[in-house]
Amino acid sequence: MSLYQHPLFTLDLNKVVAVYQNEDEKSVIIQTDDQHKLEVGTDSSEAALEFLTEFANQWEKSAGTLLRHAKHVFLPAAIYSIQAEGEELYIYFREHSVSFALADSQEPLALLDELTRRWQVAIGEKAGA
Repeated sequence: MSLYQHPLFTLDLNKVVAVYQNEDEKSVIIQTDDQHKLEVGTDSSEAALEFLTEFANQWEKSAGTLLRHAKHVFLPAAIYSIQAEGEELYIYFREHSVSFALADSQEPLALLDELTRRWQVAIGEKAGA
């Protein structure tokens, strides 16, 4: 079992499905496979991004290749589907989703293609390992 130890909590990295920072917020959200969300507050948006990067790096050592986009990191095996709808892109897990609002209706289609390709590679790398 791979554990992440923080001064305020310990978390089983095998249960994590997503970690992200919204906009320039001072916190990072960690989502688990049982729909729990852990919000980790920091002193600044820069510190939150540093925490996100450090957490994702340790998580990747434990879980294998992760799917990264901007300030969002996902466990490829936990993704159910990726869908474009209007000016939004949704990444679905079993019981919840994460969405991205984009500038126009063409951007979600391009991002869908890119993330789908990277999702296939990540799953292929894990299966081939």
